[in-house]
Amino acid sequence: MKKSWILLISLLVFLVSFAQPVAQKVVKAEEQQYSSVVLRGNTASLDWGSNDNPLHYDGANGVWKSEPIALEGGKEVQFKYVYDGNWMSGSNLSYTPPQDGDYVFTFYPQEMRRVDVNLAATQAGSLTLEVTVPEETPGWVTPTLASSKNNFNYTAAPLTKTGERKYEVTVYGEPGETFSYLYSLGGEPYKEERDQPRTVTFAEENSTYEDRIQDWVNIPIAKDITHDFNYSPYTPDQNDAVEVTVKVDHYGNVDNGAVYFTTDGTTPKGKRGQVQSGKGSALSVIDKTTEDGLHTTTFTGTIPAQANETRVKYKIDVWNTAIKGSQFADNNVLYSEKATEFAYYVDDFQSPEWAKESIIYQVFVDRFHDGSSKNNTSVDETIPYDEQLKGWMGGDLQGLLEKLDYIDDLGVNTIWVSPIYEGPYSHGYHPTDFMNIDPRFGSNELMKEFVRKAHQRDIKVIYDLVPNHTSNQHPFFQDALDNGDSSRYYDWYTFLKWPERYETFYGIQELPELNNDTPEVRDYMLNEVVPFWMEEIGVDGFRLDYAKGPSQSFWVDFRHKVKELDSEAFIFGEIWDNLDTIDSYTGKLDGAIDFATQSAIYDTFIKNDSMDQLADSLKTIHSTYGQEYLPATFLDSHDMPRFIYEADGNVETMKMAATLQFTLPGAPIIYYGDEVGLSQSGDHNAVNEWKDRYYREMMIWDEEKQNQDLKAYYEQLIEIRKDNEALTHGDMNMLYSNEDVMALERVLEDERMLILFNKSYNQRSLNITDFYSDSDDLELESLLSEKEYENEEGSLFISLPSNTVEIFEVDGFESEEEDDEENEEEEENAA
Repeated sequence: MKKSWILLISLLVFLVSFAQPVAQKVVKAEEQQYSSVVLRGNTASLDWGSNDNPLHYDGANGVWKSEPIALEGGKEVQFKYVYDGNWMSGSNLSYTPPQDGDYVFTFYPQEMRRVDVNLAATQAGSLTLEVTVPEETPGWVTPTLASSKNNFNYTAAPLTKTGERKYEVTVYGEPGETFSYLYSLGGEPYKEERDQPRTVTFAEENSTYEDRIQDWVNIPIAKDITHDFNYSPYTPDQNDAVEVTVKVDHYGNVDNGAVYFTTDGTTPKGKRGQVQSGKGSALSVIDKTTEDGLHTTTFTGTIPAQANETRVKYKIDVWNTAIKGSQFADNNVLYSEKATEFAYYVDDFQSPEWAKESIIYQVFVDRFHDGSSKNNTSVDETIPYDEQLKGWMGGDLQGLLEKLDYIDDLGVNTIWVSPIYEGPYSHGYHPTDFMNIDPRFGSNELMKEFVRKAHQRDIKVIYDLVPNHTSNQHPFFQDALDNGDSSRYYDWYTFLKWPERYETFYGIQELPELNNDTPEVRDYMLNEVVPFWMEEIGVDGFRLDYAKGPSQSFWVDFRHKVKELDSEAFIFGEIWDNLDTIDSYTGKLDGAIDFATQSAIYDTFIKNDSMDQLADSLKTIHSTYGQEYLPATFLDSHDMPRFIYEADGNVETMKMAATLQFTLPGAPIIYYGDEVGLSQSGDHNAVNEWKDRYYREMMIWDEEKQNQDLKAYYEQLIEIRKDNEALTHGDMNMLYSNEDVMALERVLEDERMLILFNKSYNQRSLNITDFYSDSDDLELESLLSEKEYENEEGSLFISLPSNTVEIFEVDGFESEEEDDEENEEEEENAA
């Protein structure tokens, strides 16, 4: 896989932090480059939408610190810092508290992704555990403490070594509180051999308890085994054998390994080279290094070529031939039943041709148009508008049908329909029934009618599928709550402690996660829900909500099922993560929501980053995505502020950003209302809850209130994109950039488009002949203004007024490739 982006750390500031105290105070005061930093995350004490957890600047150390925040021990926290209203870039940070308690988060402005979370001394009691481990305990393993204070998480609380075979840890609690615990070697399979947990009681005065472990249930083979989908080729076809690569970090000897695989969609099983289900292939050592006693051994193995449309599932283990047991990648368990299941799909991977040419209009049904007042049972017009936006506003499928001509006249060819399942909320992302449309939106029959009438206009329909979770009001989950492990749906979810603790989407208790690796759940989702929407309703594909929730094994099965029903269906995922993670779904999905490009556009046109930075970002993004992997570009969405609001209503900025979006590779998405200047009635930063209410306001239908100039511009962009195949199928080349100006081209065979941007407050001029070697007959025709330009005396200067963009059709020259072909032909003729 390609290397992840790395945040550069300023060496100068790092060195200054060691300066003498007097100088330090001066330097640190200058380092306070933010007026505010807040912490957001996925726990009950942190949420993703509020500013309730501000950090305070510590000038002496040049860092920002939070007040003590209550965290649940053993439960991973995902979090990010927001500074001056801007989200920290990259994927979420994570931390797993070793015990229940209050924690202080520290933010380092020069090392933004540094994780520094420490327990605050807010509990009155404590105790210290001193433990002696058995002789056979590997010296490279750090024992851990699983306890009632961390939900018996066997990895969260490492001990500190104090001597030969001796370790200790201090735990905090309230006096009189009972504390139970077990030791392990970093995982439940390696816990101590003991029938019941040990039990002690907290007191105000710290007490020390001496423990001795008699034996471990198992001893780990390796420190870590990592595959991380490192196989090649990444999108194999029927002619490709696939090479898997595994990296093993270990202290003892690890000299053997195997990969177990199936080709019929079932789960493989094996151990120490003995296949129990499927087939097997041996791993071979190709490299071994040692540093400070830690060995890193790299293994490779081969899975034979398979026929197209084959789902390959596989698991990997390694072992030491001289001792018992083995260990599996990537979750390091000891038995294949619970090991990470890797998967890939064998096919001539291509995204649908129509998807490459799609221009997507995203409709949030409840906020688009109210076509029938009869289903407005949850609409309350008596409360203030701000409060109305938290609930139902009356938009429905009848309204969508009535405005189908508007969407068609706009020129788009694909409609993305937001979730309309039965559920408690108007946004639809909390399903209580996957195969029934909420009456407040309409009915299944009305949705079928909408799809049919869209198809009559040659418009495709994409539906927003939610496979990761259900509402906690879903009958499946309620049955599991009521009946525990006797419920047929108990294993459809992951209960950590029934009934009150279970895996959720981002810590939201209302959204229990489906366990899509349970065969019954997968069968239901793939053989009932997917066929319902594709065959009964007739949609042409899916936008997949929180696609990184289900496993990649699930997505391999999902692709197989969807393409079996309709080989031309388009499936693209919401993968809000770093670029490499988004790209890792290539071959399973056809494409993904292009968060990286949105961030680059936002940073340039809203935060005023340079065009140089934008050019570099775009080159990185499009060199990462595979040729057939389709990025769905956007400026804003139902989950983020309106772009035009962030641009302070500047229509020219909106036009420039939209032009870039429509001239980049991928499928551009128009979020409903962007085309008419729909903004926000309130500032999302001024509220601590329901921030997204302002991102999802009612569509403007009064033409006098619509920005008709912007709408006409969008219609022009749509027409230009549809009329010029280079914009949908061509390569992208970055020709030039500086602080304020950028020039890029899209090229397909003899068709060439040139796009120029000037975001400065001054006029800029470019000599276009600098971009093309053979330019004597160079001609440009503007597709926005219809102006024409041609080479005169070796120069063709284009003047770009302040804050403008141009799209040119380029003609009258030969590319370097054409020059080479002509030279070869001349040489052949001469011979």
